[in-house]
Amino acid sequence: MQTDLCVGIAARHDVLEIAALSPDGSMTQTSFPASRLGLTALKLFLAAYGPSARLAVSGVAAPSLALALENESGSATFIVSSSIAPQAKALARYAEHTA
Repeated sequence: MQTDLCVGIAARHDVLEIAALSPDGSMTQTSFPASRLGLTALKLFLAAYGPSARLAVSGVAAPSLALALENESGSATFIVSSSIAPQAKALARYAEHTA
C-alpha cells in the first residue's frame, strides 16, 4: 500500500498541469501558470508534504523544473518522457508505481 502523495506535473509552454494522487486513491487535478508565480505556488503546495511526496515531471523544461522542485521540497522526483506519460494523471500514476 502506497503512503505518499504522488504528483504528476505536465509542463506545457503556458501552463503546469498538476494531478495529485492521495494515499486513499483519490485524484485531484489543477493547473498553475508556467511562470515564476505558478512555480512559487507549486512549491508552496509541495512544501506541505515535504519528502513524503513523489513527483513525476514531463514536458517543456522538465529537467530544470524537476531539479528546482526536488531541491525545494526534498521529494523523490522522476523525469519522464512525454511519450510514456503525456498527461498529469498518467504521471501521478507513474509516481505511484515508483515505490
